[in-house]
Amino acid sequence: MRSLMSSLAFAMVTASGLSLLPVYALAEPGATTRKGCVGAMCFVVGNASGDDARADSTRRPAKARRQEDNSSLYDERLRDARAKFSAAIAAYDRQLATYTRCVRTFDPSLNKAGCGNPPTPPSAPEFGSDTFSGRGNQPRVTAGQAAAIAAARLQLPIVAPGIGPSPELNPWNMAAVGYPLWLWADGPTRVGPVSDSVAGLSVSLEAEVSSLTFRMGDGHVVNCPGTGHPWTSAVEPGRKSPNCGYSYAKPSLPDDTYTVAAIANWAVTWTSNGQSGVINVPAVDTTELPVGELQVLVR
Repeated sequence: MRSLMSSLAFAMVTASGLSLLPVYALAEPGATTRKGCVGAMCFVVGNASGDDARADSTRRPAKARRQEDNSSLYDERLRDARAKFSAAIAAYDRQLATYTRCVRTFDPSLNKAGCGNPPTPPSAPEFGSDTFSGRGNQPRVTAGQAAAIAAARLQLPIVAPGIGPSPELNPWNMAAVGYPLWLWADGPTRVGPVSDSVAGLSVSLEAEVSSLTFRMGDGHVVNCPGTGHPWTSAVEPGRKSPNCGYSYAKPSLPDDTYTVAAIANWAVTWTSNGQSGVINVPAVDTTELPVGELQVLVR
């Protein structure tokens, strides 16, 4: 532009028959423009001043400025939501680890774990409008994290200890020392398939009891694969369970009963976002069992 104006001024002066006078430029303070003059004729060539450019930037459409402000606020709220999510997940993981340890070591006859009688599973993290607010305001979660929360929401049923033959079936209302008892999971042993959604991720779940652990109340532990076999009246008297049974060596009566704890080891299979895995979740329930000695009179 400056070359064009200089050429134009030179042409005008030459055309008028005047002699070419020195051309000078005046820089205005804080500006990128320059003023050129030939004799009494002057011209301005260049860009707007810095102040003018800044003033022009403030004249951007109000809609664009609002969009920038909203974007900044959204980013701040998203960071806050993710921080809350991470804290909630970490707290839940700690509670679940404590609960699992308590269940694995829970012995109702001793109750040294200090985790409740029996231990209570933690509640799944809840995320309401105070945690995630605003359109698309979701944290980044892995498929494994989403599956862990979905499994906690599943609320697996408590499986009671099944013990047979029941003391209620004999006239003494007790189990007998030395008599074979059958042990099994007395309750639902399968759940699902079910679906859930966590922070925008879809999770499919299916759970089943993979094994049982019985703490018999006398210090002994019985580990059983699967869910055991229920005792029925068709079982031959004195016959042992094929895979999950026990016989007491000492009576609990006349002063007390044995508190039997059944730990159901749930295997929760999950699928989410093209990934899959298994989450092991223990659950425990107890029952009271009177055990006595039968005196056999031989004549």
